[in-house]
Amino acid sequence: MEYLKSHSKTLYGWKRKMSLLVCCLSILLTLTLVSTTNPGTAYADSWTLSAVSPLEQQVNLYQPSSIVPGGRGYMVPQKIVITDSLGRPVPNIPVTFEVSSTSYITSVMRGSNSKTITVRTDSNGVASAANTDPYFLGEGFQVYSRMPGIMQTLQVKASSPGLNVVTFNVKVATVGYGT
Repeated sequence: MEYLKSHSKTLYGWKRKMSLLVCCLSILLTLTLVSTTNPGTAYADSWTLSAVSPLEQQVNLYQPSSIVPGGRGYMVPQKIVITDSLGRPVPNIPVTFEVSSTSYITSVMRGSNSKTITVRTDSNGVASAANTDPYFLGEGFQVYSRMPGIMQTLQVKASSPGLNVVTFNVKVATVGYGT
């Protein structure tokens, strides 16, 4: 009888430890699944960021003034698509477009006067460097030049955490270039 009591206590302690272990493992598994299903993190290593619009573009500036004698103009918004390993679009992923500058040519997103814009991919996996400010909706980066008669190249880089970077080269011809 004493043996059964001793054995019963041991068995009860073992069951309690196993229940606690199962509970901990269940919590760990749940946390793992939740943390890996956040957009942009789970399977990003098998996703691809690709250009939709041409990688090589050109902008001809116009409207020179005393402040910007080389003129001003707008880029056509660059577009990318994010797809999974099977070629299916991946929606709702943040994509940042960042434009470079030179000593004579500057480019910003009107409204925010920022060199970057972050947008999310749509249901087709497409994101565009189009202005989201309600007063300038749909415009691309605005380009200004302090120097007439030159051509220089700006770069717009599209990136998303954990994915490859796509670089668009935008040749900017200022007022008077080629005349």
